[in-house]
Amino acid sequence: MNKNSLHTFLTIGIYVLLAILLFNSFYVFSIGNSLNAKIEEAKELARPAKIEIIKIESSCKDCFNADDIIKVLKESNLEIVSENFVPRTSKKAAELIGQYGIEKLPAIILKGEIDKPTIQNFKKIGDALVFDAVLPPYESAATEKIMGKVSSIVISDKSCKVCIDFSLTPQNLKQSGVFIDKEEKLDFSETKAKELADKFAVKKLPAVLLSDDIDAYPEIAQSIAQAGSKKNGYYIIESQAPYVELASGKIRGLAKLTLLNDSSCSNCYDVGIHKSIIGRFGIAIDKENEIDIKSAEGKQLISKYNIKNVPTIVLTGDLGVYENFNNVWKQVGTVETDGTYIFREISAMGPGIVYKDIDAGEIKGLEPATSTE
Repeated sequence: MNKNSLHTFLTIGIYVLLAILLFNSFYVFSIGNSLNAKIEEAKELARPAKIEIIKIESSCKDCFNADDIIKVLKESNLEIVSENFVPRTSKKAAELIGQYGIEKLPAIILKGEIDKPTIQNFKKIGDALVFDAVLPPYESAATEKIMGKVSSIVISDKSCKVCIDFSLTPQNLKQSGVFIDKEEKLDFSETKAKELADKFAVKKLPAVLLSDDIDAYPEIAQSIAQAGSKKNGYYIIESQAPYVELASGKIRGLAKLTLLNDSSCSNCYDVGIHKSIIGRFGIAIDKENEIDIKSAEGKQLISKYNIKNVPTIVLTGDLGVYENFNNVWKQVGTVETDGTYIFREISAMGPGIVYKDIDAGEIKGLEPATSTE
């Protein structure tokens, strides 16, 4: 290689080396910038959002406690830069209510870096987040009326020992989140109870009267509306059977249960099972007896109602008031001309049931004996 060629080679090499150095510098610089940007982005994401809290107060002392929500906000990853409490009657409150379409008080409004955090139960309206999960009782921003404070009046009749206990209704509603503001329990022997029964056209006792303030609890109100009627600002829920019929003063739904059995059939199913089944329909058994098919009374029942299988049951009494029970009974038994209910569909007791066929004198449903040969 001559001197000119060597000089040319060295020159080219130097240019290539410079190009590599420049590329590396640019590449490292680009990576550094990108990394710095990522770091800054991560820092920004980790930085608490700067939030201003505005609370529009309510004149209702027992209403939804917005301070609990504010406490949670303060304990979360937010930087609370200011906290303002706006009186309900102030001009500022009226402006905020109109600007953000607020319907329930107290209200919580968040301003500032509202797009940075994700906060549950807050709805974005314009330049703010507004808390939209205010539970009753609350104050209506439009009418200033307190919504969700329910009055309850239970009217019972102590003469009915088998009637449903409606006195537990207010407590059950409280456990479901309903605010019971006023609660009364009256017996029909009291003058006030009679006046209320007349005013609200109550026909059955026990009954519970609930003020229509319960409409503030939509799901519960829907169930109550289906179970009763509405009059004079109250929902009237009357007892299902058994109940006291006010027009006659009689207890409706009382029944007599006769368990018809064969004591000689040790493998037959337990006739007492029917008692638990009947109990699911709420039937009030006023009298109960168990008789054997060999007894005079047992033979009389078998002959009179042409009973084919035992064990079985015979029901008499005021059973027509049990609508659900009667709908099911059509599938498993008969109602005789004298109003007596006879259970006949043994197969309804389930597979493998053992019973006695009276006409054949045979035990049915037994598993065949297994041969040992």
